[in-house]
Amino acid sequence: MRFIPLLCAAAGAVLAAGGCGTSQAVDPVARAADVTISSPGYRMSAVMTISGTGTSVTASITGAVDTAADRGTMSLNEVIAGHRVNAAMVFSRLSFYMKSAAIPGAAKLTGGKPWIYIDMSRALAAMGVGSLPGTVDPSQFLDYLNAVGANPTVVGQMSISGVPTTEYRAEIDLDRYAKMFNASAKTVSILESAIGSHTMAMEAWIDSHHRVRRIHVAFPECVAGTKVQFAMTMGISDFGSQPQVQIPPASEVYNLTPLLSSEYANVKLGCGSGS
Repeated sequence: MRFIPLLCAAAGAVLAAGGCGTSQAVDPVARAADVTISSPGYRMSAVMTISGTGTSVTASITGAVDTAADRGTMSLNEVIAGHRVNAAMVFSRLSFYMKSAAIPGAAKLTGGKPWIYIDMSRALAAMGVGSLPGTVDPSQFLDYLNAVGANPTVVGQMSISGVPTTEYRAEIDLDRYAKMFNASAKTVSILESAIGSHTMAMEAWIDSHHRVRRIHVAFPECVAGTKVQFAMTMGISDFGSQPQVQIPPASEVYNLTPLLSSEYANVKLGCGSGS
C-alpha cells in the first residue's frame, strides 16, 4: 500500500501540515489570509499533481473546513501510477481518519473496522518535521500567505465564479514562517533542503472583502533522493458556518499510525549534494 502519495499527495504533505495563525502584516495578501482563516468556515476544492521520474500522482479534493473547531471533511479522488483511489476523510487538527474501504485489502489489516486513524504529528515526527502544528487539509497553505517576505506584486484582475478578484504574486519566506510557528531549526533545515530554497512563490486571488478565493503554488522538491514537481490550485468559497464534523467512534477505528510512522522514517526529504 502506497500510503505516502495517498495522504494528500506526499511531496506537498509536509508543507501542507502548517497550522492556523495570525499575522501583524498589513500587506493585502497577509491580510486576506487572516480574514479567510478568521471566517467561521468555508468550502474548498483543490487539484494537486506530482510529476517526476517514475512518479505520477494526480489528486482532486473537495471538502468543508470548520475553522472554529479545527475540523473538516474531505473527499479525495486520486490517481497513482494509473490506479484510481476514492476516499472519504475526516480530520481534527492532526488527527486524520480515512474510510478503510478506499485501500484495497485494508479489511484484513483493520479487522473489518470501517475507519483508519493516523496521528500525523507522529508520522511527520518520524520524518524529522514533527514540530509543525496544525491540520492536514490543503487549505492550510493559507498560513504560508502570512509569511510574505516582501511586498506582493499585482498581476491583474480576474473573475472567479462571478466574483471579481485581484491576483497577487508573493514570495513566501520559510524562515519567517518557521519563526511565526516556533518550528525547530531542524525542521526549517529539512523544509528548505526539500525545496532547495528558503522562499516559495505563490499566487493568490483576493476579493473585495479581503478574502482569498484561489491559491496556486508550484515548486520542485526532493523526496527520498528523487526530484519531483509539486503543484496545487485551490479554490475557496461558501464562507460561513459549516456542518458539524463527527469524529468516528473508537470502536470503528483502526490505528495505522505505527505502521505509517515506520514507513515515513525511511523517507528522507532533500537531495544529496550530488543530485
